[in-house]
Parts: sequence; C-alpha cells; structure tokens
Amino acid sequence: MRAVASALGVLLTAATTAPAGAAPSGPAWRPCPENQQVQCAAIRVPVDWSRPGAGSLDLAVARRPATDPAARVGTLVLLPGGPGSSGVDQLLAGPAASAQVASRFDVVSFDPRGFGRSHPLRCDSRLVGDVPDIAPGPGRYDRLRRHDREVDADCRARSGPLADHVDSASVARDVEALRRSLGQQRISLYAVSYGTVAGQEYAERYGAHLRALVLDSVFDHAADTRGFLTSTAAAAEDSFDGFARWCDRDQRCALHGQDVGAVYDGLRERAGRGELTGPDGGRVGMFELSRGTTTALYRPDWPGLADRLRALRDGRRGPGAAPAPPTTAYPAEAVCADRGVDIRSDRDYERDWRWQHEVAPHLLIGQGGQAAWGCLDRTAANPPHPPEFGATPPVLLLQSRHDPATPHRWATDLARRVPTAALLTYDGWGHGVYGRDRCTVDVADRYLLDLRLPPRHAHCPAA
Repeated sequence: MRAVASALGVLLTAATTAPAGAAPSGPAWRPCPENQQVQCAAIRVPVDWSRPGAGSLDLAVARRPATDPAARVGTLVLLPGGPGSSGVDQLLAGPAASAQVASRFDVVSFDPRGFGRSHPLRCDSRLVGDVPDIAPGPGRYDRLRRHDREVDADCRARSGPLADHVDSASVARDVEALRRSLGQQRISLYAVSYGTVAGQEYAERYGAHLRALVLDSVFDHAADTRGFLTSTAAAAEDSFDGFARWCDRDQRCALHGQDVGAVYDGLRERAGRGELTGPDGGRVGMFELSRGTTTALYRPDWPGLADRLRALRDGRRGPGAAPAPPTTAYPAEAVCADRGVDIRSDRDYERDWRWQHEVAPHLLIGQGGQAAWGCLDRTAANPPHPPEFGATPPVLLLQSRHDPATPHRWATDLARRVPTAALLTYDGWGHGVYGRDRCTVDVADRYLLDLRLPPRHAHCPAA
C-alpha cells in the first residue's frame, strides 16, 4: 500500500503548474482514440489550489468543435454531475447538446479531479462495498463511523494528497483554469445535478467570466443536515409514489394490481434482516435496495423498476455479477468534502432517521441519507453556504417537478436568492431536464444562443 501511495505521490508532484495568475498554455488537442470526431487533451492544475507549487495533476478534457464555425457563438463548458460522472465519456458518446447548439458552440467537458481519467481516487472495492447496516440501533453510529474512517484511510493511502482536494470549490477553480487555457474571455456554462455545486461556486468566484449559466437539477449547497436529509427523502418518496400510481393504472407494470408500497416494505424488512438476495445471489442490504430504487427513478425507468422489485420478491436468479475490480473510485469523498453532517452519536443518528422516515414511509431515506452515513465525523473542505452571485449574467435554472434526487424546492430557493434567475419547471418525473422534450430543449437553446430567458416561473408540461 505504501508503494502505491509513493508511486502516485511521484506522479502528482513530477511537474509543477504555472502560477495561479498566469495564463496556462492551450490544450494540445488530438483526436480521441475512442472517437475521432472528438478531440482530447489534458490541462495541468494544482492538486491544492492554495499551494500551487506543491504538486499537480492532469485534468482530462474533451472538445467537439462547432459544426458551423462561421456562425460560432463561443465555448460551452459542460460540468458533469455524479459526483464522479465523466464529461469526456459524455462527449465521446454524442454531442451532449442539441444540433443547433452543437453547430454554434465548441462544446467542451472534462473529468472532474479524482474521477474518470483525471487521476481517479482509488479505494479498496471490497471495503467500499462492505456497507454496514445503516438502520439505527445501539452502537450503530460507532460502527458506521469506524467503517467511514477505514475507507477514508484506505483511499488516502492509495490516492495520495488528491484525496484531500476533491471538493467543488477546487473543481470550480479547475473550470477557471480551463477557461484561461482555452483563451476565452467568457464562457457559457451548463452544470447538471451535483455539478451545479461547482457551477454555483464558479458563479460566486468568476461570474464576470460567464456569458451564460444553466443550472439543471439544482443541488442546494446551503441546506443544513436536517434539510439535506429530509428534503431528499421526501423527493425520493414523491417519485416512488408516482411510480406506484403508474403501476396501479398501467398493465405494463410487472406489479400491476398489487400494493406496490407493501411489496417494497416487505423487501426492505427482508433486507434489514439480511435475508434479501439479488439475481446474482449476492446479499442486498437496505442501502443497496434504496440506492437501486432511487437510481431507477432518475430516468425514470418505471417498467424496469417494477421488474427488478418483482425479481427480488420472487427470488428470481439471473446472470452472476461480473467480478469487481480490486479498486474503485469513491464518490462519497467528494460529497463529504462539500458537507459534513451534524451527527455525533447514536441519538443524533436515530433522530435524523426518524425525520426521514416521517416524510418517506416506504423508502425511509433518499440520496441525502444514502450519502450521510459516509460523511460522519468529517470536516468539510468546502462547507455548505448560501451562494452569493456577484457579476453573474442572468441565470437559467431547470428543474423537474418530481425529481428523486434534487427536490424542486432547492431550485425555487435558489431562484429566490438570485434575483436575475429564471426557473423553468418540467412538470414531470425524472432527474435532469435539458433534453427531456422539445419544450425543455427550446427554452434552454433560446437562452444559450440568444440569451433570452423565459418568464421567471415558466413551465413545460410532462411528456
């Protein structure tokens, strides 16, 4: 383990970055091996922006040049979500924007520090996957905290100093380094899901360099522990309720004619007793059940979720799971870097669990509860705070009415804090709004191309 850490330490400190105020050299674009239509490069950024000379890393970036360069507007930077999603992979897979936007913008994205091709954090897969029972009980807080510390120590030993610098404020500074390396005075920025935390940080620090800012599926970095846990739990339950109502009326649902809430409750109770197994024969705990259900609600994939819940209930076997690699990236490190959780004892943990149960009687927890147990006894490098946009241009917020991960209220709260923001609500289900349908695409494209905002509280009907 020491050898791995030492090798990575050499990798990260082998070269130094330019001083923070200097303009870095432009990316050396080359066709990406996976897709010759996309250009790939890397820019060098400090591991620790407060100590630029203490070591650096190469940030993987990708670009799709404007297909109509004569009508080019500028550069659109895509800030991926997750945390841990790959912006490079998104561009390799397709334009990640409408044909109209792709024709007039160089579309650029990157893999955030610590993930994908940008020196991913490495943590022991077995340790990361060995999640203790997350339900409250005597000694549960200490067991969860002990597991957190073991995972954190392992990630640090394998990943070196970067493990301390994967917060969204550092990502925002990476975006600014990318802007300078591209030689652009101003950029248009689209951030989605967890990427909206770094998007808000960028607007606070570098708003004068923004031509346009789209925040899609807004993450509230100002929420306290109770607000973070209960609002995400309520959002997940709301989406589950929508799925259950669909099952009641649609015969395509594999659970049609059954009490979907009761089916889920039964699975949750079996998971809590350690009796629930997946199609591959592996144990499915309460955490895995909740995470898998919430993830299926993202698109949303209601038929697939119904099939999965029925298969779990019936004990149906399927193909075995592929062997896990020995190490894996650990997105919780980024979440914990942006927020500690105010939980210090079994009593606190039980209290917070009760708060969530009151608003989510079936799912019990949402994305907040799924992340909070991994952030016990942590000090955030980038603590929660209300954003203070300064010289930012008018902002477009996009939000689903029924989002299982980022509640609609988070976007309305941000709209109140930012007088120049307009909120477009998609009155349907799912996580991520741009590209949902013609209405959402048209509103976002009109803003990106012509800087024309919709009415302050506009709506697109559910598709």
